[in-house]
Amino acid sequence: MRVVHERLLIISGPVGVGKTSIATTISSLLQEDNVPHSFVDLDWLTYTYPRTSADPFNNNIALKTLETLWAQARKQGSKNLIISRVIEAKGEADRIAQAVGISEMQLCRLKADNGTLLRRVRTRDVGTNLLWQEARSIELSAALERANFEDFSVETEDRSKIQIAKEICLEVNWIR
Repeated sequence: MRVVHERLLIISGPVGVGKTSIATTISSLLQEDNVPHSFVDLDWLTYTYPRTSADPFNNNIALKTLETLWAQARKQGSKNLIISRVIEAKGEADRIAQAVGISEMQLCRLKADNGTLLRRVRTRDVGTNLLWQEARSIELSAALERANFEDFSVETEDRSKIQIAKEICLEVNWIR
């Protein structure tokens, strides 16, 4: 499949829903189909300490780093960018698109019921902040459901990563 313009796919959802796992699976599918792309878990670009009071979640440093990374990926021929990140407001997705200079963006929200979210959070390596992550997952799930600003959503209940990733790829037309 030949992609001639750049596109941005943001995979969002609450803590524990599987954003990184699904984005990684999408990346593998795109590679198998010879679709030029890059995948970045934006959370990983925020792990800098100390943080400033003006940017307590290090969003600015993450976006500046992403901007540099994407510029290099473009030079190497990447045309599609996949980002995994909790997006709590539409403006956050717009800031990502602006940082990388991609106008064609789609925001996908992954969904799971509260029991599944809690089970997933409890089974991953979360360190000492398990209670915060559990509470945050349920809080985000409800808030994102109310906000409903995504372009499309995908249920993750009782489905394999490959099934979910294929559905997303078909939705954004990245797989033949």
